[in-house]
Amino acid sequence: MSNNIHRQPNNIGQAAKHPYIAEEIRGKITEMKESDWKTTHYWVKAHTGKGGNELADTLAKWAATNKNIQESYNKIPKSVVMKDLEEENVKKWQRKLTQTTKGRTTKEYFPDVSERLKMKLQLTQNFTAIVSGHEKTRDYLHRFKIIEEPTCPCGKGDQKTDHTIYAWERLTKKRDRLKKRLYEKINGQLTKRT
Repeated sequence: MSNNIHRQPNNIGQAAKHPYIAEEIRGKITEMKESDWKTTHYWVKAHTGKGGNELADTLAKWAATNKNIQESYNKIPKSVVMKDLEEENVKKWQRKLTQTTKGRTTKEYFPDVSERLKMKLQLTQNFTAIVSGHEKTRDYLHRFKIIEEPTCPCGKGDQKTDHTIYAWERLTKKRDRLKKRLYEKINGQLTKRT
């Protein structure tokens, strides 16, 4: 028995995007060979008038654009579907984050959703308050008219989160210890890699 398989070059691109299709095709070819079928593959330019090519092209376009066809996921690994859904949700989240005028402080800390999701952070109430701009600093309390002055106790500016973290003299020793630990950790990781 003999079988000739005619493919358009751009179909390979589709198979690369969906490896399960290519795997299914390889499986069918293997089954045919095991049943003593001889397969020959040919490249066919689109719309060359080869028997069935234009019909196959028309049907493929119809299937791709017909929203009434029920999709079947029984041949796609669940992990592929989950990964595709996750990627699409991250893109939607990023679009919303970029478009919104809210969450200014959070966007300063985490402008890229996919990069943020790669980070292993220990989320606490205090951490969330800081990165969302809701830390109970004097500036925050002043904004809601809970206190009269936003000035930091150090007297060198308004007590905002950035001022507290980077400039408040009262935290100099803690800040220096943290910088030292981070420096040691980064150097330790770099030393391990080389």
